[in-house]
Amino acid sequence: MAGRTKDRELLALARTKKTPALQGIDTCAFQLVEWRSFGNNDVDNFLSKNHSLPWKENLSNSIKHENFVQFGSKISRRVQTELYAELQKDPFQQWNYRSRWREMGDLKLNGELMSKAIQPGNPVRLKNVLIKAVKGQQINVAVIGGSNSAGGKLGTDEKSLDGLFFKVFADWWNKTIGKVTKSFMKSYEVTIGGTGSYFFAFCYKTFIPENQTIDLAFIDASINFNMRGKAEAFEQLTRQVLLYPSVPAILYVNLVSGLGVDPKTKKVVNPRCINLENFGQTEVARHYGITSFSLKEVLCRKEDDEWTAVVTNMAGSDGRHIGIKAHALISMLMIDYIRGVFDQVLNDLSNGNITYRFAPLPELLSLKRDTEVLKQPLCWTRMTPNIFKDLHRPNIQIQITQNDGFAPYGSFRDERSSDGNTNTDMRTDAQGGWGTWRRYSSIKFRFYVPSVSSSYNTRSVIILTRTSGNGGKAEVRLDEEKNKTIYINTKSIYGQTRLDTVATRVKPGYHTITFRTVCKGNFLVSGVVVGPPDFERRKVI
Repeated sequence: MAGRTKDRELLALARTKKTPALQGIDTCAFQLVEWRSFGNNDVDNFLSKNHSLPWKENLSNSIKHENFVQFGSKISRRVQTELYAELQKDPFQQWNYRSRWREMGDLKLNGELMSKAIQPGNPVRLKNVLIKAVKGQQINVAVIGGSNSAGGKLGTDEKSLDGLFFKVFADWWNKTIGKVTKSFMKSYEVTIGGTGSYFFAFCYKTFIPENQTIDLAFIDASINFNMRGKAEAFEQLTRQVLLYPSVPAILYVNLVSGLGVDPKTKKVVNPRCINLENFGQTEVARHYGITSFSLKEVLCRKEDDEWTAVVTNMAGSDGRHIGIKAHALISMLMIDYIRGVFDQVLNDLSNGNITYRFAPLPELLSLKRDTEVLKQPLCWTRMTPNIFKDLHRPNIQIQITQNDGFAPYGSFRDERSSDGNTNTDMRTDAQGGWGTWRRYSSIKFRFYVPSVSSSYNTRSVIILTRTSGNGGKAEVRLDEEKNKTIYINTKSIYGQTRLDTVATRVKPGYHTITFRTVCKGNFLVSGVVVGPPDFERRKVI
């Protein structure tokens, strides 16, 4: 009994502890009463009175959109009372797994580990979302991530994808919050295997319906990274999502791959629990005040400044992707955190006067030059989170003007099909593009780079390719400038989406990109993206 009491105390600490990096941030107070939008003059007046920070355009763009600031409306006392009662119930008795995992110990959790695994940021954006929920409005969630969020091995191992962490969380939400307030969750899944933060930073918006409000974003990007990008790509994605017009709250889902035993070697694949948290992700979370849920804090232990995997039975059958129990663990961390923040919101409502504070984006952390920061990125790609739906809305159009040996690949699903060529993992994410296996194949793309409202008025042009064990090699050039030819080799032990800059400081107008393979192998062009003037990167994901 004493142990359970200690666990409750530690859980309370996890829900209320503050992030040191947020102390002292200049913020602006909002009085929340009935939803309406600020006009342009309102924003300018508000900013001139409350801010001397150089991020006026960011805050202005955010505040101008709907569903952010509240003035006026009463929320039913009955709804508040019923919601409070629902949130006091044991979540292990509310979720789908109540007959399978009935308490924290069943998930290798205790109060101390949960306190470490839930790393709170600034809850203000989330509180605005929860106010919307209390008013009975639908909550739209963007799920951005790689193969674990796309399904990993769940379809093969469990014959269902219902155990994905965000689906378990949404199911709990709909049965508790939704039951009382009629505020239900709808997810927009932008999840593609072997794909890292840079791709999503450039392209995630093109997979979300036009003018769609997004309230919450779950970002799973701790696994798919490389040493060239590290946390820089992750910061670019974070800024892009924070600047989404409807001002969503972000929650980081920090997974760890390879915590299981490899079926062939019989050894733990990733015994040191290496993920992006080793290379700056935690600092990005603190800098931007974003809450993180860390799987590493539960399944690994840190001794003498070194992490070691101690729980190795929560992986999928391949030993690499997380298994259903790890998904359940993450969803329970999310449930507990949301319950804690909801408690705060209901207490604020009971006092009759809600004053929340919202901070503009802080200064850059990883990037040193403004000309490397993504602003109005453009994306065309044949990759998709759902091969059965036409989701992609490219904001740059590609025309094929010459082709000798390349063919359109509608689906390129690495090592995920049975011998009968029938997919067995239930996943819908797929690779696509223009590809060839032949040597000396060639293809030319024509596209238009629009002008931008900046003093530079130039852009960078970047190619997306897919690596594989049978990868090929090609020479690539912009506008037939032979002295600026680059070579892209897509042979790798990993199947990943890779970015390579072809040219920087490209002027507005029509341009062409020519690909010519120089050896046999699978060379797949997955997309073309256009970024800031000095975005010069090679072999990043």
